Amino acid sequence: MNTPHHFPQLFFDLYQLTMCQSYWRGDPTKEAVFELSFRTMPPNRGYLSLFGIEKSIEYACNLSFDQSSLEKLADLGKFDPKFLDYLANMKFTGNIWSMNDGDILFAGEPAMQLRGPIIQLQLLETILINTINLRTLLATKSSRVVQAAAGKPVIDFGARRAHGLEAAGTLSEASFLAGFSGTATVNSGAYVGFPLVGTMAHSYVLSFDSELDAFRAYASEFGSDCTLLVDTFDTMAGVNNAITVAKEMESRGDQLRAVRLDSGDLEKLSKFAKEAFVHAGLPYVNIVASGGLDEYRIEELEKSGARIDGYGVGTRVSVSDDAPWAESVYKLVEVEGRPVFKTSKDKESSPYQKDVYRKFDDTGSYIGDVVSPIGTMPPYTEHKSLLEIKVASGRRVEPQCPIELSRSRHLSEIGMFPARFKKLLNPDSYPVETLYTDSVGD
Repeated sequence: MNTPHHFPQLFFDLYQLTMCQSYWRGDPTKEAVFELSFRTMPPNRGYLSLFGIEKSIEYACNLSFDQSSLEKLADLGKFDPKFLDYLANMKFTGNIWSMNDGDILFAGEPAMQLRGPIIQLQLLETILINTINLRTLLATKSSRVVQAAAGKPVIDFGARRAHGLEAAGTLSEASFLAGFSGTATVNSGAYVGFPLVGTMAHSYVLSFDSELDAFRAYASEFGSDCTLLVDTFDTMAGVNNAITVAKEMESRGDQLRAVRLDSGDLEKLSKFAKEAFVHAGLPYVNIVASGGLDEYRIEELEKSGARIDGYGVGTRVSVSDDAPWAESVYKLVEVEGRPVFKTSKDKESSPYQKDVYRKFDDTGSYIGDVVSPIGTMPPYTEHKSLLEIKVASGRRVEPQCPIELSRSRHLSEIGMFPARFKKLLNPDSYPVETLYTDSVGD
């Protein structure tokens, strides 16, 4: 399901190119280490669901300039032609360490580290932040929805209000990784392979002389793969029409899969619908709810005892409504083996290439992380290292990880964190300890 990603030509901030020309004129082989992390946690986020690593690695390994992009740069009149010749022949030759897609990440922990010629690493800043920032925000939002749904299936309905075509596809991927059961976005199902799920629109019902006629036509067309939208007019009457059609389907050997509630008092209506189907001898018909839902509303419905079997989520999840941005950063931490760091107020950075260790107790539950300079093993018996070598001398160490495996990893990892770190509102802060050697700042 994963495919190579060619480098998007000229996707840079201008200052990356101007700085790199200066590097080139001085010492283009100067070795550096950059790390990508999140400076802070977004509001009410007890954890981040990391996503975008695999795509970022592909972008880095395919860093290049084609002739057309070099001509565009020449037209700007800002760059030395010899520098552009240098870029024409440049390929990524560095090393990359990272966590994995699906891992759980916290502020201050490097998700990705790059070591290599400073020009190459500097040019990757914008694309790496762009790739990991959005995908992690959407995967985290989706993961929270999955947690709120408490094991009930959740479907991605978010394409129409996502911020553009690429964002819609990214949402399908991020939500699948986080545990969604499927998506309504057809290209994500047809080309990527995610399970496709769909119902019908109010316009379909309105195009018939009656709601009952619409339901009969749709059921005749799709049989047991049929979900009826029952709130175009009066929801309770719509449920009764669905019961009529479900009985007719049974006589043909089909079963109505579900009805969808898209408006109104979802708690009250779901209870009415479930009781009506049970009373009619149709207990197998599922109740699906949609319409402005997110993790907060789903948690409320679950706590209220609503009789909902699955959820469709769209707008609020597609834009990570309550936390639409995050402070992801890409910082230089070493130059030619020398540790470097910022001391700017509220924007301090940490020196050294680092290791990240995750501690766990004797039950396997995670209890805290340690960030320390690389090679300084902490004195903890029960721990694991989170950063792995992914690219050596510009080449991948192992094949690209399928998103199905990243999904399995995420669902396993999130289960190892105590509930207090996963609360939707005011979660406890997961302990992240940062250790430095005495030579910091020397």
